Amino acid sequence: MLRLALEKTLNLLIANGSVRLGKLEDHSIALHVPELGLSLYFVCINSRIYVFEAQQQGSDVDITLNRSAFLSLFKGKDLKELLANDEVVISGNVKVAQALSDLFAEAAIDIEELVSQYTGDIVAHQLGKVIRFAKKRPDDSLNDIVETLKDDLATLLVAPSRSRFFNGGVK
Repeated sequence: MLRLALEKTLNLLIANGSVRLGKLEDHSIALHVPELGLSLYFVCINSRIYVFEAQQQGSDVDITLNRSAFLSLFKGKDLKELLANDEVVISGNVKVAQALSDLFAEAAIDIEELVSQYTGDIVAHQLGKVIRFAKKRPDDSLNDIVETLKDDLATLLVAPSRSRFFNGGVK
């Protein structure tokens, strides 16, 4: 699901002119986050990005990040800072890796809008509340946040009136 959501969002931003591929055109990138068991393979051709879960062939650059660096990348943190803190390992063309980092920094991904296409506005808005709530708790480990999100989402979908997000419980 993450692969599809990421691909659709990036291509929508490219189509709207919000994001430009620029230096990524005709390149491929492998992105790995071992702590999350995540491996994504980006292929950038014909002004589109294709995202695969399994690497099909060699890539121009291979990027391995820890989970906090992966989340920081989407928040717009500069790749140079992550490299300086030894949170990222890059093999291959560093300029392509920097171009991917720049692309993520440019992309303001609206999770609620993306999810609403599949679930409807009400569920997407409530999920947005859950995500904003989880972001305010930086001391928690990622597993605790994921468990909280799963529990809150399950309650919201099964018994919305019992959810702490129902009727403005959390802003």
